Amino acid sequence: MTKIFILLLVGFFIINACEKEDDRREEEKIKLNQYLIEKGYTSIEPTNSGLYFVVISEGDGETPEPTDLVIFEYTASLIDGTIFDTSDRDLAVQHNILKDNKLYGPARFMVKNFDIPGLKEGIMLMNGGGKARIIIPSRLGLGSSEYELVPPYSTLIYDVELLDVISDPVEHEKKLLDEYIESNEITVQPTESGLYYIEKEAGSGNLVGDNAIVAVHYTGYLLDGRVFDESPTDEPLIYNTSTANFIPGFLEGVSKMRVSGKATLIIPWNIGFGAEGSGEGYIPPYTTIIYDVEVMDIQHNLQD
Repeated sequence: MTKIFILLLVGFFIINACEKEDDRREEEKIKLNQYLIEKGYTSIEPTNSGLYFVVISEGDGETPEPTDLVIFEYTASLIDGTIFDTSDRDLAVQHNILKDNKLYGPARFMVKNFDIPGLKEGIMLMNGGGKARIIIPSRLGLGSSEYELVPPYSTLIYDVELLDVISDPVEHEKKLLDEYIESNEITVQPTESGLYYIEKEAGSGNLVGDNAIVAVHYTGYLLDGRVFDESPTDEPLIYNTSTANFIPGFLEGVSKMRVSGKATLIIPWNIGFGAEGSGEGYIPPYTTIIYDVEVMDIQHNLQD
């Protein structure tokens, strides 16, 4: 096989692939135009990027900047009406798209961290307290990628209610934590790190300390009560305190406990999941978390 023939063959496949992509994009464009006609959106001009932004209600709050944190509720669907994501747990159950590792309820994101360009652009066109429908062509959405119920080259429809725009998430979270401490009449003082360690039952024996294998049961939740994680009733979490790669506030709190001890750990964001939140996405950025913990067993005198 000559080099010229190989180059011709490669060129054929490239041209063929480009033609198929053009066909898919043209098909998407036709479906999008039909959707705009059906919904009566033909008078709405797209933005320079090609995004369609439909105001449902204006809102009278601030318009988000890239460095702001936004709190919002949403439902995401395809042009045919298929719902593929939502912040509403009941709606997720209804449409059989419930995810075990997803934190339902109002979502919190830093605007600069949105990974769907069209959604980021649309959010930045809203005002706090407003509602909008953001129509995102695939080139501003997931492109040629396939994601769960979303086929390649799919236009995405996001119905969004922008609940709040936070320009100073550190101060905002501090205010929420202070309000929680006051409303729950918590009188213990935080440790030097900022941890609130609230002992429920003292337990017995030695402290867990910094060099032990410990078994614990726990439930983790947010200030608003939403549970994001808990250990199975028949399977405690077992870890080595000297090597575990856990958040600092959890390690510090458990180190103060004894066997059969129970405690509540209120962990500010800076000794929790930080300014980025959890990698899995179930803990938002700058979020205080709470753990109810019970120590089931401790093994000390570990060899280094």
